[in-house]
Amino acid sequence: MRAVLLAPGDQRWSEVLSSTRHDLYHLPGFVELETRWHEPGAPSAFVATEDDRVFLVPLVVRSIPPAIADGEAWLDATGPRGYPGPIAGPIEAGADDAFVERAAVALAATLREHRIVTAFVRCHPLLSPPPDTLRRVGAIVEHGQSVSIDLTRSADEAWGAMRENHRREITRARRDGYGVRIDESWTRLDEFVAIYAAAMERLGAAEHWRLPSDYFVDLQTAVGSRVHLFVVEKDGELAAAALLTEVDGIVEYHLSGTAPEHVAASPTKLLIEHASRWARERGNRVFHLGGSLRHDDSLIHFKLGFSPVRHPVVSWRLIADPDASRLLTERWGRLGRSPAAPDDGDADFFPGYRRPARAVLEGSDSDR
Repeated sequence: MRAVLLAPGDQRWSEVLSSTRHDLYHLPGFVELETRWHEPGAPSAFVATEDDRVFLVPLVVRSIPPAIADGEAWLDATGPRGYPGPIAGPIEAGADDAFVERAAVALAATLREHRIVTAFVRCHPLLSPPPDTLRRVGAIVEHGQSVSIDLTRSADEAWGAMRENHRREITRARRDGYGVRIDESWTRLDEFVAIYAAAMERLGAAEHWRLPSDYFVDLQTAVGSRVHLFVVEKDGELAAAALLTEVDGIVEYHLSGTAPEHVAASPTKLLIEHASRWARERGNRVFHLGGSLRHDDSLIHFKLGFSPVRHPVVSWRLIADPDASRLLTERWGRLGRSPAAPDDGDADFFPGYRRPARAVLEGSDSDR
């Protein structure tokens, strides 16, 4: 087995993607984008190869906070936002569990060689190896569920599987003059950004979801024709819009917003149904609507109205250097933030030495 950490400009990253199923979150350009907006650090990919089998995990390698590192050159890693992996192939036969386990062991060893103490990886609900396999090298923590539409089923079958009130509201929206199209020139981008910002404010979204217009332009530059701006209009007015990505047969419902004055008409339901038909006609395999970090909340209920297909959303938490992790966590505790947080994979916040003081009270369940 060969194992290596790659930079985005390394051709081997793209070569591995060509031999295994992947998504937006595994593209070098997307990982670089995320280091500019959400996860400052060095964009990287761990790649393990053995015969024709491949294993890839996108990572952002970061410096340990100076107060915790205390002058030592330790690093840690997290994944970019979204569902970045790991993935394994080849496409035709898939990767067996024994190979995945060996690759995970090689990942831990490679991280140690680079003085990377821990890695926090958000698994892909559709593509990552089974959690039970990853659990042999690290911990698996479940966060919620995501929903997808199976595009191998016919449009009529998908329509029949949709919740009755969704079908009724989609039909009503069409009757009332709402229409969906792809804004190929992105002429309505500024309006979309405005209604997206209003939606995030209305929903009380976390700060990292409140994105300026430059982010959307940067996303288009980073992934090119793989991202599409869908718009819902009525009488020339923008009612709703969404950015959808299309990578290797997977369409992702990336970001969306509805204008406040059109919320009652549910134009987003019309957009999703239209996009599902569009994605199917283009030969895609699945339309991933994403999910929620909470079980059975209103967001999951909304998405399940389109399809009953659920997937667990989990994180994989790897401690490559247990001694260093323990020492860093003890230092964190001595700084007076709280009693030392546990550094095992079952802790509410991982890694424990990055847990902010407010998370002690609020109980965050993800790496920051």
